[in-house]
Amino acid sequence: MCPPIIAAAGLTMAQAVMIGATVVSTAVSVYGQNESAKQQNTALEQQSQVQADEIARASGNELHERARAARRERAMMRASASESGVNLGSGSFLAALQTSAQNQYNDMGLIVQNEKGQQRARVANTRARRAHVSSALSSALTIGAAGAGSYFNAKGAATRGSNAAATGSIAPGY
Repeated sequence: MCPPIIAAAGLTMAQAVMIGATVVSTAVSVYGQNESAKQQNTALEQQSQVQADEIARASGNELHERARAARRERAMMRASASESGVNLGSGSFLAALQTSAQNQYNDMGLIVQNEKGQQRARVANTRARRAHVSSALSSALTIGAAGAGSYFNAKGAATRGSNAAATGSIAPGY
């Protein structure tokens, strides 16, 4: 004898088991997809962090190298000026040093801007590649839809079967 709830729904025990199996199967599938997406997103975040570190390290090296080159340039300017007898306090020499420093700062600003652009592109790329993890509501709706679809399929099969028995014919496809 069927439990009262199954009988009230107008289902046989076999139909109820099929509906239950469909719901459980869908729930396991949704859970597996979510876990897989979470693992994929974790790996993606780790990869993104490695990329961020590489970009920052490369920019830091560029900044350091540009500062060294500018110091070298100004040291050579001072040495050349001293050897040629130019007054190191003269306006033209100080303007040349200031131009060198300004060029260094401009270059360093561009290096920092490039780093920011690369980091923004990395973040956008990471966001675009993230796998979708279903929310609890979405998962529940998917599972519920699978159960409802299975229920209506079972009810439709029962209706087709009872109509065929009443008319004495076999429904097409059976």
